[in-house]
Amino acid sequence: MPTKTELIHYRLQAMLREHSFSDLEYLGERKSYKSGELQHWYRIGESEVPVDAITELESEDTDESDTI
Repeated sequence: MPTKTELIHYRLQAMLREHSFSDLEYLGERKSYKSGELQHWYRIGESEVPVDAITELESEDTDESDTI
């Protein structure tokens, strides 16, 4: 059974496959400052974070009528 960290990584990968984000990028694997273990890292905005430091993902719905 996948761990919570693995599930967050899988969800982020699915988001990156299905959409284009200027503020989300997969950076590869490196040692986590949180657990000391090899983890997947992401750039979120201007921050680089290991997936084990992400506690939850929330989607922000945008009203398509606002964009022209």
